[in-house]
Amino acid sequence: MSFRIRDTSRSFSSEHPELLSRSERIWLFAEQHRGAVISGVLLICVVMMAIGGIFWWQQQQEKEALAMEHQAGQLYLDRSLDDPDKAKENLNKASALYELILEKYPNTSSAELAWYFLGNARAESENYTGAIEAYEKYISSFRDNPALLGLVYQRLGSAYILNGQRQKGMETYSQALNVTGTLNKDQIIFEMAKLEEAENQTEQALTHFKQLQDEYPASPYVNEAIMRIRVLEPPKEIPEAKEENAAGTEVPAAEQKD
Repeated sequence: MSFRIRDTSRSFSSEHPELLSRSERIWLFAEQHRGAVISGVLLICVVMMAIGGIFWWQQQQEKEALAMEHQAGQLYLDRSLDDPDKAKENLNKASALYELILEKYPNTSSAELAWYFLGNARAESENYTGAIEAYEKYISSFRDNPALLGLVYQRLGSAYILNGQRQKGMETYSQALNVTGTLNKDQIIFEMAKLEEAENQTEQALTHFKQLQDEYPASPYVNEAIMRIRVLEPPKEIPEAKEENAAGTEVPAAEQKD
């Protein structure tokens, strides 16, 4: 007949856990719930692997989008005036690549510039409706880059005007002037003034030319603004000098001698 020797230390530990140290309690809990602990460790490993896989996938997406953005940028810039057909072909290819970036990699950092340059490419192809769509999509999606946001507003305003929507274009220009951090406000004011001058709205044009002169004296557009002010501003009336002792003016008696 065999006898089973009782492990008194394990029995004592289980019956009196309050007498154990912190580390001993942890080991006791792990031993008592071995299956749950193993399952938990495996679950954590799976979650960590999933997070690592997502991170790796995102990095791959960024890498592929950046390579496509670089290729599109080269095509966009490679448009020689000596070969207009080739230039048009490159512009269309660049547009197609920007559209592909937005289709395949909409959540990458390349998507921001893709919307901007897609709008530019469409505008240069005289597809102003498509350009407006791209610029508006940029404005609704990206607000953290005020310098580029100002350029987008300016391009959007120009696209509206070229599309025959003058009032909408001027409103867009005004919105751009209210964006904090916009670096091209002087150019926007200048374009507003030139447009008003072309439409014989002299007073409004003068207001904007003077605003440019006063608020942006270092702007590269200020010299032309000063010249336009001189041309548009009506000449000031100079009062005629009064002639003393004119004909018909009586000479005081004290001065009449001899």
